[in-house]
Amino acid sequence: MLSLFARHLASNLPVLRSNVLPSSALTSSAFAATRRTFFTTRRIQLPAAASKSASTTTTKKTTAKKAAPKKVKATAKAKSKPKSTATDEKTVKRSTPRRVPKSERPPPRPLTAYFIFFLERLKNRKADMNSMADTRNLASQCSAIWKSFTIAEKQPYYDEAAILKKQYEEKHDDYWKTASSKTVREINARRIHEGRQKIHRPQQERASKRPKGPYMRFWDDFRQTDDARAILEAGTTSTGNATVNIGREAGRRWRAMSASDKAPYVEAFQKARTEREADHSSKSASASASS
Repeated sequence: MLSLFARHLASNLPVLRSNVLPSSALTSSAFAATRRTFFTTRRIQLPAAASKSASTTTTKKTTAKKAAPKKVKATAKAKSKPKSTATDEKTVKRSTPRRVPKSERPPPRPLTAYFIFFLERLKNRKADMNSMADTRNLASQCSAIWKSFTIAEKQPYYDEAAILKKQYEEKHDDYWKTASSKTVREINARRIHEGRQKIHRPQQERASKRPKGPYMRFWDDFRQTDDARAILEAGTTSTGNATVNIGREAGRRWRAMSASDKAPYVEAFQKARTEREADHSSKSASASASS
């Protein structure tokens, strides 16, 4: 029964007779043109031109929407550039530490005897110094003259150097008594920026420092003699440098000394040791009494 009913419908409906619709069907309503039934297999599609135009319009809209934020980003970058340059300038200015005034720096080291002699000759021939080559020639001449001097001829310069050293030690002690930690930090920051070593606050000497022995007392006295200065002026030799040679000569002379010659150094050492022991015992007694 169902098959007969289907054949009857197929004979009465023109849409079901073929898979392709006639031209008259295209002029009908949109509902009839696009309708699908149980017996149809194809669906009429719209022309390709209409779909392309729709796709192009949609792509244009999307590209227009995407292009707008790029302009905003460009303006934001342009506005942010001056700020970055300003911050860079600030960092460059802050990176250079402040130069501490000369009056707040520690006193410079004193001149040696040779430099006092060299500056004296340089002052006398200052008019002839027109270039660095002239200064180097004068330095070589002064070095040769200084080596040819005797100890007696060098003695005035040694005396002046000793006076300058004593003045330096006094200024050095006075400076570190009043120097603040902030000033020392600023000086060290500047020295590190210039590639130099930092300065350090000297440690206070202990009141109960162990006294020097007899030989070290003799060695200090021997360093101030003309023989030790001659060894120092000779410089490095085949036996070692000047300091080693002075120590060897001092040791040789100490061993050759008699007991009576060593007695002053031994007595000075024993006196300093007894004073240290008495000071230590008095401090310990006062500490125990206070506790």
